[in-house]
Amino acid sequence: LAQVLQPALAPFRCAPKLVAAMLTGEFTDFKRKSKSRTPSFSPAISVDAKKRARAGVESVGFDLHESPQFVEYVADTHGTLGKYKGGFRWLYLCLVGLGAGGVAVGIHFVLEKVNTLKFESQRLMYEAGCDVFTRYLVWLSISVALASIAGALVCYVEPLAAGSGIPEIKCVLNGIYIPNVLVLRTLCAKAVGIVCSVAAGLPCGKEGPMIHSGAIVAAQVTRVNAGPHVTPYRITHEARDFTAAGAAAGVAAAFGAPIGGVLFAVEEGASHMNPTILIRMFVCAAVAALTVRFFAGPMDHETQWGTLGTEVPVEFGRWEVERPYKIWELPIFSLMGVCGGLAGAFFNWLNTHLSRWRMAHVGPRGHVRLAEVILVTLAIVSFNFFMPLVNSSTTNMEKFNVGQRLFVDLGGDAINWLFHSEDHLDNSMLFIFALSHFAKTVLTYGLGVPSGLFVPALLGGAAFGRILGQAVHESGVIGGNPGVYALIGATAMLSGMARITISLAVILMETTGEAEWGIPIFTTVMFAKWTGDLFGKSIYDIHIDLRSVPLLEHRPEKDMLVLKAKDCMATQIRSLPVRATVHEILDALEGTRHHGFPVVDSETRHFLGLVESNTLSRVLQLNREFGSFVDPDGPAEP
Repeated sequence: LAQVLQPALAPFRCAPKLVAAMLTGEFTDFKRKSKSRTPSFSPAISVDAKKRARAGVESVGFDLHESPQFVEYVADTHGTLGKYKGGFRWLYLCLVGLGAGGVAVGIHFVLEKVNTLKFESQRLMYEAGCDVFTRYLVWLSISVALASIAGALVCYVEPLAAGSGIPEIKCVLNGIYIPNVLVLRTLCAKAVGIVCSVAAGLPCGKEGPMIHSGAIVAAQVTRVNAGPHVTPYRITHEARDFTAAGAAAGVAAAFGAPIGGVLFAVEEGASHMNPTILIRMFVCAAVAALTVRFFAGPMDHETQWGTLGTEVPVEFGRWEVERPYKIWELPIFSLMGVCGGLAGAFFNWLNTHLSRWRMAHVGPRGHVRLAEVILVTLAIVSFNFFMPLVNSSTTNMEKFNVGQRLFVDLGGDAINWLFHSEDHLDNSMLFIFALSHFAKTVLTYGLGVPSGLFVPALLGGAAFGRILGQAVHESGVIGGNPGVYALIGATAMLSGMARITISLAVILMETTGEAEWGIPIFTTVMFAKWTGDLFGKSIYDIHIDLRSVPLLEHRPEKDMLVLKAKDCMATQIRSLPVRATVHEILDALEGTRHHGFPVVDSETRHFLGLVESNTLSRVLQLNREFGSFVDPDGPAEP
């Protein structure tokens, strides 16, 4: 180890008193300061606010640094050693899929049990003759308690557990490092929090947190060894590819859709794809889908062990009979896509302004944010409890019709009813639900709880689509199926909000088993995306911008085309010499928030290269651990 480190440590020579100073606490203080750099989610109102928000993020270079040590390492990995690394990579990709699927099954199983207990308590109280107000207080108390747990995990344990995590994963896959996004603490807070927030009755989806959880599982796997190789997958591009595979596995685990998971990672996450990475992602996603289908059905007592059924955490059922469509229905689907794009753009506009207000007055953590979670839960749960009782002949939840059940049983089951119910649903109840659900989703997305957007957006769009489908069916002119129009409406709404196209279409076809509806779905998502793009970015990109994360898209903005290098370069920069003392390095690291420093020849002032701050930190740490500091006044190294 000393022989390997010696060439890299040669530039960092220091005097004995500097070594003593560093060993007695100076370096410890630096480590504490560097670890405390967490992203500030202040609103992007001023330049200072943007600088504070960007202080905790760091650009990651995926280029290979062809240092002598790395060239020697690559040369040594040929033959048997290279096969070790490749073989273990496939094994670890399968383990990532197994882990992502296991997390998804755990979330699904616990959530089903908690929901069953909630409804069982209402049944027992109804049979015991309790009045409606008493049952409401119990229902509300359980919901507030669950929401408080989810909020406390975000406000006091890990703020990055809030939301779906998809914007953060997109940043990571495109070269932006955000502290604590891929740590186990975030995974635990996310998994437990999403169970509580969904069970509380908030319009939250569990699929986004499952995607984030899969990426975290993959990030943890990169820490392991590959036979004689010591943590070979922690190289930046290797870690990136594992994280992308984990995100794809998260989608596959949520929907049982491995192809859709891979396409989602390509479309929304990474911009570095090649055929090799696609194959690795598909293997990982396929293992995740297999894991979910193996465990979900038997654990829900739907199928026997060993039978791979269709039960997955988010599934929309199958149409039992053929549902053909007419060519003249395509313009209707296109118009639904336009309406979905308009609704999605309006949703994004409302949520953007609400998020800015939250950033300015609520903050990312603390008592105020938890209080907001409790107040929003009180309002939403109270509305959802009493709304089905209006003009209802019963107060027993078990005897609610489909329209009434939509308010108290959110999620995949509600979407299933809208897709497959043969009964005529009351249009007025559907309209009230669709409008109120839209408003509640605006209020909830960005709240201090883990929450996804897929299922809430699909549910709201399905309600609007069901209304139109019933009207078309009753007209007798076309005779369309209301459930199919609910599917198209769900597609349009989610595509209008998130601007997802190919992956959304494939996910819906995989979850419904309706490949024949590919053309209507493709048509709808494209019109929804085209319409929404006229008014702004997707909801995920909006939240990335709100957090002032300097993400560079694959295609630059038009304003950047006229910029030159001199327009974005600074004149007063902090550089390091070829040979620097520990004091100089610590002064540079503590005195600036730069994540990289140019190395300049002291005599010629020629630029020799760039050294990253995390590399300097690691070298200093290794110096301290192995006692490799050199006295600059001593004899020079040969």
